[in-house]
Amino acid sequence: MKRLMMIKGDFVSRKKKKPTPNTSNDDDDAILPYDLLLIIVARVPVSYYRTLSLVSKTFRSMVASPELYKTRSLLGITESCLYVCLRSGFGSYKWYTLSSSKTKRSGGGYVLARVPVVPDDDDDDFYVCYSELVAVGSDIYGFKKSNTEQTSSSGVSILDCKSHTWRKAPPMPVELDKLSARFVGEDGKIYVLGGRYREDSFKMSSQGFDTNTQTWDLPCHRGVDCCGMPCIVDIDGKLHAVTRIYDGNHAVTVFDKVFAFNSKQGRWDLVERYSRMMTDHVMRRSETCCEIDNVLYSVSYDGALRWYDTDKKRWRDLMGLPEVSYPSGYGSYVKLTGYGGGKMMVFSNRNLSSGRLLSQRDDIFCAEIALERRDGDCWGKVEWFGSVLSAVPKGTEFVKVVSVTL
Repeated sequence: MKRLMMIKGDFVSRKKKKPTPNTSNDDDDAILPYDLLLIIVARVPVSYYRTLSLVSKTFRSMVASPELYKTRSLLGITESCLYVCLRSGFGSYKWYTLSSSKTKRSGGGYVLARVPVVPDDDDDDFYVCYSELVAVGSDIYGFKKSNTEQTSSSGVSILDCKSHTWRKAPPMPVELDKLSARFVGEDGKIYVLGGRYREDSFKMSSQGFDTNTQTWDLPCHRGVDCCGMPCIVDIDGKLHAVTRIYDGNHAVTVFDKVFAFNSKQGRWDLVERYSRMMTDHVMRRSETCCEIDNVLYSVSYDGALRWYDTDKKRWRDLMGLPEVSYPSGYGSYVKLTGYGGGKMMVFSNRNLSSGRLLSQRDDIFCAEIALERRDGDCWGKVEWFGSVLSAVPKGTEFVKVVSVTL
C-alpha cells in the first residue's frame, strides 16, 4: 500500500527502506499525483479554501492557482461566494470573503477573511474610488468616480476573483459624476444610469456594457427625467429606476417616479408616478436592496426587513423572523445580497459610520436567512447569526457586499 507522509504541513515522499522480514515493497511511499490532488481539492467548497491554505505551502499555492478553477469548471462545480468591501476614510479598499471558521467568535462557523488584492499597474490603489461595484460571474466590475467634485470619471476596472487581480476594462463612452448600475443576465449586459452636473442642471445618461464582447452600446440620453440621481433596482425580474426627491417636511429623501427599462428599444419608460414606495420610506440606497427569485427585498427606516408586493404595489414585512430590528438610518449600516438558492445574507453594524475616534472598534454581524413563498406572503427563517469580523475601526465605510460565482 502506498502512503503519504506529512512533514511540517507539506506532503513529501519517504525514502525507500530495504525490505525486512516485517516489511514489504507494498510499504514503498510515493507523492500523491498533483492532478489527482487537484481534482480532490476542486470538489471542496470554496469557503474552506482559507482553512486549506493554512495546512501547507502545497495547498496554499494550489488554492491560488488558475488550474484549480479550470478544474472546477471542467467538473461542472460552481458555487456562490460572498465578497465584502470596506474602506477606512480616504484609504484604499479592503476586500474580504465569507469563509468557514471554527473559532469561538465566528458567526455560525463563518468569518470574513481578508483577501490580498493586486491593484492595476496604472492605478494608485490609495486614490482609487468607486461609484458602483457589480458582480458578473467570477468578476467584480468597479465603476470609478473622481475624488474631486470638479471632474467626472469614465474609468472601469475588473477584479478577477479567481486570481484577485485588477485589470482595465473599456471606459464608459460618457463621463459621469454619479451613477447606479445593475447586471441583467438575460442580456449579458451591465446597465449604467448616471448623470453629471452641467450648467446648473443634472444631465442623465444611460449606457449598456456587453460583458461577453467587452463593448459599450451607444449612450442613450432620453427616458429618465429627474432632478437627482436615481437608484436602479430589480422589481419582478425587470430593471427599474426609482427617482428621488427631498421631502422637507420629514427631512428625508423619498421617491417620486418609477421607470422601467425597455432593453429592446434602449429607453426608460415611466410606469408609476408618486410611487407607494414614497409613503413607506423604505428604500434609501440600492445596496440596501436585493432581488431574489424575482422578489425585491429591502430594509425599512425602522430597521425591518420587507419585500415589495408587485400585485398590491406596496412593501410588506417579511414574516417569521424574530423581533430583531436592524440598524435604522442610512444605507451604510445594512447590506443585503442573495446567496445561492432562496437565501439572503444580511450584513449589519450599528456604529461604524458614526465613530469619530479611529481607536474605537466595532463588529460586523451577519445573518443567513432562508426564504420561502407561502400563502401569498414571504417568510424568512434565520439559519445563523453572529459576528463575522471584529475590531473594525469606527469611521470605516461599509462599501458593498456582492455574490460572485466560483
